Amino acid sequence: MELYEKETVTCEEMKELERAADAAGLSYSRMMENAGTRAAEIIRENIPKSIEKPRAAVFCGKGNNGGDGFVVARRLSEAGWSVVAVLVEGEPATEDAKKNYLLIRDRIEVMNRRAAAATGGYDVVVDAIYGTGFHGALKDEGLNAVELINKFGYQKADVFSLDIPSGLPGDYDDWKEPEKSVMADYTITFHAKKPVHDHRRLSNFLGDVIVADIGIAEALRK
Repeated sequence: MELYEKETVTCEEMKELERAADAAGLSYSRMMENAGTRAAEIIRENIPKSIEKPRAAVFCGKGNNGGDGFVVARRLSEAGWSVVAVLVEGEPATEDAKKNYLLIRDRIEVMNRRAAAATGGYDVVVDAIYGTGFHGALKDEGLNAVELINKFGYQKADVFSLDIPSGLPGDYDDWKEPEKSVMADYTITFHAKKPVHDHRRLSNFLGDVIVADIGIAEALRK
């Protein structure tokens, strides 16, 4: 079995697949666009049809998971949603994330986590803070954002995490539950599941796990 055919891959294997896909002509930028576009489609498919103009808050970190979130924010806004992007740790730090931030900065409302804490009434909250690169414990800004997302979830917003609920490492293999993590209703993971998604003890953090195709398998079959 080829690596791209596996249903579950480690975070390091995912990096290997991304490098291979980039070398095969599917750029990192295109993978981010595909990931955010497909995630936005899945979000739209999984909210009540009775909500005429949904309100969404997209919490974005500084890395590429945040870049995926900027694409989600753009796509939901283009679909007529009311969207705010929340910068959890300031403006993005990676090239592709910066590019996608610039595409939304003047189109939708952008705020920091402290400003977001004074708002509410969201139908959907998107967790795009940390992805497969997260290890260790949450620092203050991330911890405060995770707590705020969970608060909005308790207030009946549907919470969607991109790739992995922030606070969980992708290769999680501990028998204990984490001290703090986003509690997602849906986890949209890209290309394949990661070990954390198969961890039964974490079902209340992961919610429904949905695998989103971002074009890697197609690129590597050529």
